[in-house]
Amino acid sequence: MQGFNWRWIGRRAASLFATLLIVTLLTALLLELLPGNKAATILGTSATPEQIAIVEENLKLNASFPVRFATWVGRALVGDLGVSRNGEVVAQAIAVKLPQSLLLMMMTQLAAGAAALLVAAYTAQRPNRAGDRMASVGAFGAVALPQFVLALVLQFVFIRELKVFPSFPSNLSNDPLGNLWGLLPAVASLAVPLAGIYYRVLRTDLGQTMQSDFVTRARASGFSPRRVLWSHALRPSSLTLVSVMGLNTATLLGGTIVIERLFNVNGLGNYLLLAVQERDFVRVQGAVLVIAVIYVVTQLFVDVMLQLFDPRVRSAVAGGVV
Repeated sequence: MQGFNWRWIGRRAASLFATLLIVTLLTALLLELLPGNKAATILGTSATPEQIAIVEENLKLNASFPVRFATWVGRALVGDLGVSRNGEVVAQAIAVKLPQSLLLMMMTQLAAGAAALLVAAYTAQRPNRAGDRMASVGAFGAVALPQFVLALVLQFVFIRELKVFPSFPSNLSNDPLGNLWGLLPAVASLAVPLAGIYYRVLRTDLGQTMQSDFVTRARASGFSPRRVLWSHALRPSSLTLVSVMGLNTATLLGGTIVIERLFNVNGLGNYLLLAVQERDFVRVQGAVLVIAVIYVVTQLFVDVMLQLFDPRVRSAVAGGVV
């Protein structure tokens, strides 16, 4: 593939893998911060000696930290994330919860990206007019709006009072359409602040692109303003947005914890929050690992796509800038 730097991609993959290793290591170190008998602290004061012994065996608490961590990594590599203290197989539980969180994340990204694209495309053709200024103010307001505040408002108005949406989404496998409808308030809570960020990024890039020489030539050739925008200016302007959306993936997946809890979404975020509340270290460690893996894979995918489609990135990579 001409111009594609596989060595740079390899370095990026190694860097992201190191990030993944650091995240898992820091998560594992949380257990070391527990005072006294770690198994008793995890189980609580009502734990029996038999329960404490089971937890100590499952978590290898009698072994040194390097041995425990190496054992856990070895098991995780083959898909074994351990068994929680209530006998739940963590990998199987996450496999059930993860699709709901991924669906929520994808719907949020699509909604935020589409809203930003439509508004930016409109205002870019009418710069410095009232609509452009109103959109900028609205974008700053959306970014400043806390997601959980918007979630509480939507929950009160559309779920409790108007009863437009169900109090919790339907099961994804049994009722996909009902599940999609039930997720809309959660999607709106997450998408509004993101749409403000995406709009500012795309509007800035579009403003610069619309002043470039190749856009001027397209206008001089007699192309309509709409065709100039969608066929010539939008593609180079959207590459930065793709990168920003990739960076927001892990933040969004982690940020769904509160939103999933508020809207009773049976996803990975809710699962992680309950695990923290119940002090189930095995479930916490497994959920954090999955979130970190999704982040690493997404970032690597975005890096590959940008190098394929953005000549600026290829030039920077060839020149050793990135």
